[in-house]
This record gives sequence, structure tokens and C-alpha cells, in this order.
Amino acid sequence: MGVREGDAVMMHSSLSALGPIDGGAETVVDALLEAVGPQGTLLVPAFRGSVWGELADFMITNDCPCPQRLCPSRQPGFEGIIPNTVLKRPGSLRSCHRTHSWVALGPAAERLLRGHRDSVTFCGKGSPFEELLALDGCVLTLGVGVNTVTYWHYWEELLQAPYLGHYWPDSKHMNHCVSGRRIQYEYPGIMQDVCRASGILKEGKVAKGVSGLMRARAFDSFMATIMADNPWCMALRPPDRQCGDLAIDALRKAEGMLRAWAAGPKRPAKPFACPPAPISANGPWPVVREDCPAFAGYHAAAGKRVPLCRANGRHPDLFRLGGIFNDCGVTTCDRCSWNEKFPNAPGAASRINQ
Repeated sequence: MGVREGDAVMMHSSLSALGPIDGGAETVVDALLEAVGPQGTLLVPAFRGSVWGELADFMITNDCPCPQRLCPSRQPGFEGIIPNTVLKRPGSLRSCHRTHSWVALGPAAERLLRGHRDSVTFCGKGSPFEELLALDGCVLTLGVGVNTVTYWHYWEELLQAPYLGHYWPDSKHMNHCVSGRRIQYEYPGIMQDVCRASGILKEGKVAKGVSGLMRARAFDSFMATIMADNPWCMALRPPDRQCGDLAIDALRKAEGMLRAWAAGPKRPAKPFACPPAPISANGPWPVVREDCPAFAGYHAAAGKRVPLCRANGRHPDLFRLGGIFNDCGVTTCDRCSWNEKFPNAPGAASRINQ
């Protein structure tokens, strides 16, 4: 796959996708540690940030006297048996983040993890992604696709993009899809093809599963380039004034990514300087573009008429109401590229809340 001796390897994985493995997850972890050698380090997610499940499972709660430089908790994450096997290994370290901690095993473990406590968001500045990049490490998708890679959010958070997502300040947790469905989650095959066509992804068979490897610096350069070309490229919006088909937008943006990459690497000029903040489910909504093809109408919730958008993901405060609240999110027209691209024309239906 291209893992080198001495590498720092950030891995997302699925044991079941590999088929039957003698010794199970222990064998997989042993093989990876052998591949990177005594100077290499394995880095895996131990995320517990699922706002869609039981609220009691949202954060690390066991043996966690936060904040501190590293977290002593061995409470399992939700990312599968392979990461939890690494977590149980003697010498493994865990970063200090209540919902999206990482576990590392190897000589670079502390370097990769120590800054996470001070990161404002779980993928942005201070996160393990920065040190992985400095170490010229790699991202390994073992039996899974690139849609599982959290590195996608790094440049969104670094740039403080206006569509960033719904933020919980106390836990420093971010749900990125509340303000825009993400291309890698809605159309994972398209992004798999983009990574392969760009040359940053090397694919191969591992056991019975298809796996992939991307060098961190190549992936970072690709992300910087496509975000410099189009800061909205990861968030799906209606492609035209009258068309709400997000698949068309995904295909156009995929084409744009490859075109930008072919033109040569570049870096974003400056951040948007829109700090992460909660997206209210109760308003006020400064602008509601009723003429947008993604507008899903007004719906009653907690005594209010809530405007909903088909291009936005469900809101953590509303989805339990079921029905359309489990399918659509609240409108965010004031931070939407469609609103910028198609300014309100004379006679178009729109509401500006006072």
C-alpha cells in the first residue's frame, strides 16, 4: 500500500470489510506496527461524538478529569474494534478532546496528540492533522473509502468558512453538515474517483477489502488547492436558480476540483474570519430565500414556524421531532453560496426577518 518504515500513519478502518482474519483486530494492529517499524507511529480515531444517539454517549465520561495535556480515559470510541484494540495496547496515548479524541502508539504519539487540547475545533489548528503533516505521514483507509477521512474538514476549519457548521463551545464539537450537506458523505463514490484521478490516492487490496493510502502532504496540498479555487467546493448547494439537484452540483464541483489541481497547487490567500458558532434552531433567520429550489417550507416546532432547507443536514436540536426535521435542516441563507450567486431578483419570493 505504500506505508513506509518510520511513518506516522493516520488510519480509518473496518475489520468486517477485510473479511475473516485469523486473530482479528489484534493481527491487523500487529501487522501495521510491523510495517511502520519501531520508529513509526499508528494514529487512530477514538471518537465518541454522536449527537444522533443517546445524549449520554456524546462525550468521554469515564476517568476524564479534563482539561489536561493527554487523556487517561480508556472508555471505548465508536470507530470500531481496530481503534479500540490500539487503545488497549500498553503505551498508547489519547488526546484530550471530549468528543473527537485520537489514540496514538509509537515514538511520535505525544507529539501528534499534545496540541489537541488547545484546538478550538476538533479538526483545525492544533489538531493531530498539523503534526501528521509536519511529519510527512500518511492517511490509510483500511477497508473503507475516503468518505471516512476527517482530514477533509481541516481546511474548512482553518479557513473558518462561513458554512462551517453547528458548534458546541463547551465540548469543542462541530457538526459540519448542519449548514450544508458534504459532498464526501452524500456522494462518496464521486470523491473516491476524484482522489484516484488526482493521483493523491493509491488503492489496493488488503485481504478481501479495498484500501487506500494518501500521503499527508499531497492530501493537504490538494485540499488547499481546491479550497483556494472554490471555498464552497465541499458543501453541496442547488446548482442553478431553478434546479435543486445536488448530484449535479457534486459532479460540477468534482470537475472543478480536478481542473484546479491540474492547473497547479496553490494556497488560500486568507481566512474568512468567521469563528465557529452554534446555528440556532429557533432563529432569528436574517434571510430566508423562499425562491431557492432547496427551500422546504415552514414547519411548526416548539411554537415557532421554522424554515427548512433540503441542502442542509438535520439539526441536532430538531431531528428527534421526526418527519421532515429528520430529513432537512434549518435554513442558513445568510451564509449560503446560492444566495450569493443568485441575488434576490425583482419579484422573487424572499423574506428578510427584522
